[in-house]
Amino acid sequence: MDRKLSPEIIKKRRQKLIINLCIASVATVALFLFLVNILRAGISSNDIYTSTVDKGTIEISIAATGKVVPLSEEVIISPVSTKILEIYKKAGDPVEADEAIIRLDLDVIRADIEKQDDELSMKRYKLEQQKQAAQNALSELEMQIEIDEMRIKRMEVLLRNEMFLDSIGAGTSDKIRQAELEYSVEQLKLKQLKLQYENRKQSSLADTKVLELDYNIALKNANLKNKMMSEAQIRSPRSATLTWVNDQIGSSVAQGAQLAVVSDLAHYKVEAEISDGYGNKVLSGNRVTVKISSKELTGMVGNIVPSVKNGIINFTVLLDDNENELLRSGLKVDVYVINAIREDVLRIANRSYYTGEGEYDLWVVKDGEAVKRKVVLGESSYNYVEVKEGLNEGETVITSDMNRYADKNKLKFNR
Repeated sequence: MDRKLSPEIIKKRRQKLIINLCIASVATVALFLFLVNILRAGISSNDIYTSTVDKGTIEISIAATGKVVPLSEEVIISPVSTKILEIYKKAGDPVEADEAIIRLDLDVIRADIEKQDDELSMKRYKLEQQKQAAQNALSELEMQIEIDEMRIKRMEVLLRNEMFLDSIGAGTSDKIRQAELEYSVEQLKLKQLKLQYENRKQSSLADTKVLELDYNIALKNANLKNKMMSEAQIRSPRSATLTWVNDQIGSSVAQGAQLAVVSDLAHYKVEAEISDGYGNKVLSGNRVTVKISSKELTGMVGNIVPSVKNGIINFTVLLDDNENELLRSGLKVDVYVINAIREDVLRIANRSYYTGEGEYDLWVVKDGEAVKRKVVLGESSYNYVEVKEGLNEGETVITSDMNRYADKNKLKFNR
């Protein structure tokens, strides 16, 4: 049979229960506070980049993309339609100036040159024959003119004699008229002969010029053929590296087809491109910084392509150190064209957060917290951004991409 508990035992049990409930309540509150602290939004200093606002100089620049290419590169084309007979060099081989690269089939062009040489000789002989014939004809006319002039002088003497005889009564007027007539006829014949001489001279000169022109055209064509013959001996135009060659032996190549490419792989330049919206800021002579990984090379804007294609402007960067060991043909690089310099301005580091001038939500680190703040940023260089409003010198700003915290206004900053 159960016995009734004494009041003292019941009191002790009630006190123990109350103590246990208090302990549980305190533990629950402590756990709640601990979980709130753990779950509170925070960010580790190991996961972000920060920058301290300072004053200094900013070289205002615009970003472009570029590719490293050989400073000089020459394409060798086929001067004639022919076929490849032999390859002396392969891509990647160094070549000296005038060193043979490809042997082409030149039998057809040789036959054309021989035929053209024969035609040229015939035209030269024909020209010489024409000159000789013209000289002979003119010489004959000159001789005939001299004879007629002598005949006229004789007629003149006879006329004077008849006039003298008539003056002394030994001649007649009929003989005088006859002598005058013969004298006039001879003068007309001489005049006609001289006119014939001039006409023949002009005609011969014109015929000779036609033949000379024909000969000169044939000579130029022959020289062109000979030049093509010499160019058909595919040789390197300079000491360089053979970067590409058509090595298909026996294949036919058309006139003007590309046969090889030789490049100077000891010196380089950068072919860059940028949006046409920045066209007025890219000028020949502008200084340029080229970033290759973490290294920087300097240079200047050289040639700018005047046309715009698909909204892109292309330009060339001439490097100050175009032999740098970092340079490799085809290497992609970042190009920064400097178009202005601003001194003594507030600035922070340029990283992925920056997309251009305007207002930004940046996180300012202070007292173990990162607080979002409205900041107005200006133009930039490749490593700094101008601060116009919202930040003071000495403040620390997070420069990493913080878009994932767009819905927060304050973050715990875990160092």
